[in-house]
Amino acid sequence: MDSRMVKEAARKFGADLIGMTAIGSFAGTAPENDPRSIFPRGKSLIVIGRKILRGTLRGIENGSRAKGIFEDFGLYMLEDQFLSKTTYDLVIWMESAGFEAVPMFAYDADAAAKYPLGSPVAPGKPAPNVYVDWKHAAHLCGLGEVGRNGLFITPQFGTLQRFAMLITDAELESDEIITRNVCDNCDVCKKSCPLNDTLCHRCGSGAVQTSFGRFNTVDKIAAPCGRACLASLEERGLISCKHTTPFRKEVK
Repeated sequence: MDSRMVKEAARKFGADLIGMTAIGSFAGTAPENDPRSIFPRGKSLIVIGRKILRGTLRGIENGSRAKGIFEDFGLYMLEDQFLSKTTYDLVIWMESAGFEAVPMFAYDADAAAKYPLGSPVAPGKPAPNVYVDWKHAAHLCGLGEVGRNGLFITPQFGTLQRFAMLITDAELESDEIITRNVCDNCDVCKKSCPLNDTLCHRCGSGAVQTSFGRFNTVDKIAAPCGRACLASLEERGLISCKHTTPFRKEVK
């Protein structure tokens, strides 16, 4: 099994993005965020992504359905059903070839740290649960970078994607980290924010407040800062995904 085979299989199962890095890339990571705390024999970490439908933002833009469409197709169903199925199918495929892979949701590691769920099972081990910082992992896998607004941005879809991760004992070739900045600090996120704050977590205008299951995080992809970021990236041709209708015309 090699990287090319894994990527072809992932795309067959519905992945829009996939990258991988050697487990050694996490050297120096705190045990509570280190994938080796979950699977010590792991050799590679894979990050897979599926695109958020651009049309899920329209109900927020024109106020016709507020956040309902985005919450269904852009967040909960996308993560819990569509992306999970892609992840599951890829793991089954890898297991059929004799390799193991541990699937993980891309939940906020910093938020999870505020809600410890148990005590260490042995001295020197981290307390459960261990959560890998998915944004850091996706960056190491060459998929993009964290923008000024705190959202992960890819050169393909901008802010519109969700991720999952796999730790595997397959030794795979690492992807190169993207060297160019996808976010060029255009400041449109701050200018669009009702509170004039690039890293605000209090916005209710399109932002989604999650429950304890996602550690009470605030998803900002559909908030004014996230929508303005997407519009700016598209307008200036900084992402490869093209559409007939410019998103900028709908941003208020």
